[in-house]
Amino acid sequence: MQIDTAHMQVQHRPLPRFGFELIESLEDAQKVVDVFDTAKIYEQLAHSGAVIFRHFTDTLDDFDQLVKVHSSHVTFDPARKASTENTAEIDAGVFEMGLHRENGNLPFIPDLQWFHCLEAASSGCETTLCDGQRVLHELSPKVRMLFEQRKIKYTRRIPWPNVRRFLSIEFQLPLDEIDDSHLELVNLRVPGQTYRRLDPFLISSERITDAITTSCFSGKRAFCNSLLGPSVNYEPPVISWADGTDIDLVVWDEIKEVTRRHTYDLFWSRGDIVVVDNSRVMHGRRELTDPSRRIFGAQSYRKEVSA
Repeated sequence: MQIDTAHMQVQHRPLPRFGFELIESLEDAQKVVDVFDTAKIYEQLAHSGAVIFRHFTDTLDDFDQLVKVHSSHVTFDPARKASTENTAEIDAGVFEMGLHRENGNLPFIPDLQWFHCLEAASSGCETTLCDGQRVLHELSPKVRMLFEQRKIKYTRRIPWPNVRRFLSIEFQLPLDEIDDSHLELVNLRVPGQTYRRLDPFLISSERITDAITTSCFSGKRAFCNSLLGPSVNYEPPVISWADGTDIDLVVWDEIKEVTRRHTYDLFWSRGDIVVVDNSRVMHGRRELTDPSRRIFGAQSYRKEVSA
């Protein structure tokens, strides 16, 4: 479908088999930040779960503004160094990264994951996207029922400076004001979360949650979690059922097979912008084979939009 208005010249190209939306600019010097309002972006996310903007001319500063304008507030991965006010360059090592929900094993999970390609790789290094709504539909009734009836648990240790910065951002407080009382506050406010201090430098985190979510944009259920994703900048979590028992290997095998069938490999073009419903679509990355690749990311929460 081609849209031709006084405000924008774009072409919509839904990706066959995967359903994600590719929107291409048909006009020189057109920017996403100038032509798409919040309601339109949220409408696209409700429909497809992830939107890829291509052939637009947004700079990194424009991308920063785009994230700010379409979010109630922005959060950060505390292990990453900020590049602009609202974005950070992604440095996640060179090995393949499994599918995951951004911050899916933390007590505060953003609604939106944003990406901007400043420099594309010459080959490989694709970002992977997987629609959890489709995965949930394809899981066998037996496995789907398991996750409907049982919660999962992530257990790991996190350096105190990272936890402290994370809570500073989420509570919107100065870093030097964050102390152990805020760990207890999270434990009280967030069902299933238990922070516990191990020593002056290390915190134990236990997160009991659902593997099946409800999309904050479509309102539909999705298999969207961090079961398959590593923690590149942290100690990998121990993942189990909520009671601590192991998830059976046949369950893991089915999850891997179904997500594999529904995983789209996005080969970046320079200037691409991608916005993802983080309550529905999991993302990851193939092995990094070109170190010149530069991708910037941001995480944020949706804002209220007037009908």
